[in-house]
Amino acid sequence: MAETLELLDQALEIGYEELRFLVAGEVDDAFDAAERRGVLTDQALETKESVSLDQILEKLNKLKNLQGQLTSEAKKLHESLRQDIGRVKKESTRFKGYGNAVRGTPLIANRYINKVG
Repeated sequence: MAETLELLDQALEIGYEELRFLVAGEVDDAFDAAERRGVLTDQALETKESVSLDQILEKLNKLKNLQGQLTSEAKKLHESLRQDIGRVKKESTRFKGYGNAVRGTPLIANRYINKVG
């Protein structure tokens, strides 16, 4: 098989690996996989081989569809993180309120309470 097609196949494999990382929430690993996938795709497109354009087009369409899945999964992860951050902010505000209640307000000396009869 031509080097171009091999490189595109490797890029597809890494893309599926990247998708698994995103689904698992492993963002750093997904980022590394995305970089490797990009390098392989660039190398494949720079290769000056005579390869059937139909075969290349088929691989590129698969990569395009995979990119759509990756983007969709990344958006889901982004939304999940956004909701988590909002939830943490609300909890922080709530805990501040509890902290104020626990500390209480200082007792002000009331002359009626302290008065000895």
